[in-house]
Amino acid sequence: MYSRDETVNAVLRFYQTVLRHPYLNNNTLIVPPANGWASINIQGENETVLDLLRHLPYLHPEKASEELTIYFETIPICYSDNRDRPPLHPLPSHCIHLARAQSYLGTSLILDTNEGTITEFNHYGSEITVPYEEYDALPEAEKWKAHRTTLTVELLDSWTRKYEKLVWMLVPNPIGRPMSGRFYGRAMSSAEEELLVQQEQLEPWHVQDDSSGGGDREESELDREQRKARESERKHAAEVYNMYLHHGWPDHFDKERCKAELLELEKRKDANERRLMDEANPDAALIYFKFSKSGDHQVVTDVSFSADKGDDRDCRCFSSERPIAWWFSKFDDVVCHWEGEFLAIPEESMTKFK
Repeated sequence: MYSRDETVNAVLRFYQTVLRHPYLNNNTLIVPPANGWASINIQGENETVLDLLRHLPYLHPEKASEELTIYFETIPICYSDNRDRPPLHPLPSHCIHLARAQSYLGTSLILDTNEGTITEFNHYGSEITVPYEEYDALPEAEKWKAHRTTLTVELLDSWTRKYEKLVWMLVPNPIGRPMSGRFYGRAMSSAEEELLVQQEQLEPWHVQDDSSGGGDREESELDREQRKARESERKHAAEVYNMYLHHGWPDHFDKERCKAELLELEKRKDANERRLMDEANPDAALIYFKFSKSGDHQVVTDVSFSADKGDDRDCRCFSSERPIAWWFSKFDDVVCHWEGEFLAIPEESMTKFK
């Protein structure tokens, strides 16, 4: 059953826990005045939804162009101001997005005030609750209803515990895009997440090399490279986790010092990925995409080929008003890296955009 006050308190607990992580500044969290956010009046929403939105706390970006994150590829929505927002999946008047997916890999959190539930909706169809054939036959506007749905307070409290127990972690992104933070997790499955949440004492985490795959004669080169990538990501997540513990999580946590060291760790990770990319294909020509703000979207506004971000070749054919989420849906299997405000992509990969 829906309760405005219980929902507000659950969101507040969750955001307060997110704020403990060495990612967002404490002033990112804003709470409503006693009478609520009077300016909120969204067309198409019923009075129950509007009443909720006027009393919710929000995570408010410090910069207009900043995209915050609360989960993998997932952006919390702040309704307290009148900024333009990207178009969202159409919903009934008794439902509202609490968070939206940054890309097709992300998750939208859809709150239903009639049922008092939250649906975790993502475009790649994980956690669906009906057979795939039935799901595939649903109208596009109805597919969100077939995704995992949980009581609102239960879901938010579950996410809160995962951040408290460092099953999930948020760290600053030195590049600042596509989101200002990065998400890491310690578990390989939902079952493992639940086991980690039950741990009373957090202990250092040491990831061992998975040598079993290396000796498998049936392992293809692609499988081997994917396994190595998973191992590398897991080792990095362990470094992040152990740094939290080193700085006193949970009871004596030095957030600012941990944040500074994590920022350097992420910079080293980015530099190492660039080095590996160069070693794998030292002669690869790179195309540099520059993303700029257009309303509440980031769109490609300039493209060039050379390392100094400009040459004589005509690049206008690659410029696009498509939102950044569309471009990143194309980059999922492309080795690319950020150089300041430019995203560098091997020129040979451009065939997938034709």
